Amino acid sequence: MRKTTLSPQSAPVTFADAVDRFQRRCAAKNLSDSTRAYYGFHLTALMRYLDTHAPTVAPAEVTPDVLRGFITHRLQVSAVTAYHSLLTLRVFFGFLVKDGTLAENPATDLDPVRRKRPLIPTFSPDQITALLAACQGKAFHDVRDRALLMLLLDTGLRASELCTLRLENIDWTECTVTVWGKGGKQRAVPFGEATRQTLLPYLDRRGELGTPMVFVTCYGDPLTRRRLQTIIHNRGTQAKIARVRCSPHTFRHTFAVMYLRNGGDVFSLQKLLGHSDLTMTRRYAELSDTDVREKHRTYSPGDRFLDAVKPVTKRQRLR
Repeated sequence: MRKTTLSPQSAPVTFADAVDRFQRRCAAKNLSDSTRAYYGFHLTALMRYLDTHAPTVAPAEVTPDVLRGFITHRLQVSAVTAYHSLLTLRVFFGFLVKDGTLAENPATDLDPVRRKRPLIPTFSPDQITALLAACQGKAFHDVRDRALLMLLLDTGLRASELCTLRLENIDWTECTVTVWGKGGKQRAVPFGEATRQTLLPYLDRRGELGTPMVFVTCYGDPLTRRRLQTIIHNRGTQAKIARVRCSPHTFRHTFAVMYLRNGGDVFSLQKLLGHSDLTMTRRYAELSDTDVREKHRTYSPGDRFLDAVKPVTKRQRLR
């Protein structure tokens, strides 16, 4: 690898210039709008922090100690926020090294941010029944909402994947939907007969429109992620769902856990969810304490050992 040599005569690059170049590079790599917004959010926070704590520092002058101060500052918001800020720093300064602005990445040796990772509550069977019952009406929005709730439950699609699902991407012969996930990766996700029986009446009511998107508003406009979130939240209120966040993400997590409870494996689940490795799949598929207790009752080594060595009674010998 060619070693980058920085010219001491060149004017130092400002953070505003560096961030602008970084975002243009992200656009050239065809990263999604949400990914670019994610980076922009955390880099804006970095520049605001530096304006107060190190107003004259340039990217080439940033030290690991300065960045540690920023991460500590972000911890005041939350550990999750600090964690994502750290990920952004590593990518951003790594770009500046490749770009020739820096000789070394000051974020490389920063300690990881420890986060508490509580189990995400999922919908119970009774709550799913209540959510679907809230959509039993015959109005367009009832038929649509029942179809999209069933599709989310049956496939684990991301909100963005459901909102950008096109009519041409439904294969009725194979009963699959083709979606493009993170990084533009394409995958085909199967759906079952129950979901098919909710999609067909909806599409019949939807009719021919000027948009190819499957799910639309009552005015014929494609659903946005924000509108989808509002629909699910409102249905949760109607169904009197408590202690569980009613969101597309909760449906995705519920799908993963129910898939495993019903006998699925993590490797096929990984493909269905569109994960590049098993790290996130395991996160989605963590079992609740109740599941663990039930598994232990079934497979308890102690109970099985005692059953195996239990002495035979006289009555049993006579049999």
